[in-house]
Amino acid sequence: MSVAKKRYVLLDRDGIINQRMPGGYVTSWSQFQFLPRVLEGLRLLADHGYTAIILSNQACVGEGILSSKDLDVITHRFMLEVALSGGNIAQVYYCRHSPQDECGCRKPRPGLFRQAQLEHRFAPETTYFVGDCPGDWRAADDAGCPMILIRRTSFLEARCIHEESPMVACNLYEAAELIVAAQYTRARVSAMAMQLGLS
Repeated sequence: MSVAKKRYVLLDRDGIINQRMPGGYVTSWSQFQFLPRVLEGLRLLADHGYTAIILSNQACVGEGILSSKDLDVITHRFMLEVALSGGNIAQVYYCRHSPQDECGCRKPRPGLFRQAQLEHRFAPETTYFVGDCPGDWRAADDAGCPMILIRRTSFLEARCIHEESPMVACNLYEAAELIVAAQYTRARVSAMAMQLGLS
């Protein structure tokens, strides 16, 4: 009996999970505000067998604005809230370096993607990354992952699930809907191919 392969979705944090702090960083739990429909979106993904992995630049640590311990406190709190709402985040990977460190893990470099893929063994070509800036797109492309770009005004734009990456969504819930729809499209195509092969 074959074991079903785990499905993953990769997510940026600030601007995707929580509101960005204008001109700064989220440095306490009191500043961490989930964006609209995020918890619903994570629950939708979990209900369809997806586990989320967070890949995020947090230069506030490297710049001495926030300690690693305090960042971990914020992380544990939002992961708990997600779990209580029915979502599933397996792990959070941070680049804690400042841009001046010129490390390999700070997006747009794909180091965080490589680390996550090595540890979780997902197939990049079928693992979506949801982000909101050009650096996210570059990192996802270098890692071989399809991208969904979050733009708040995307509901005004014509788009199709078969478009070249990045697809565009207005929030994480809509991105989750696109990911689930793509999953079922692949399943139908695979089933049709098997039927044709047997006929």
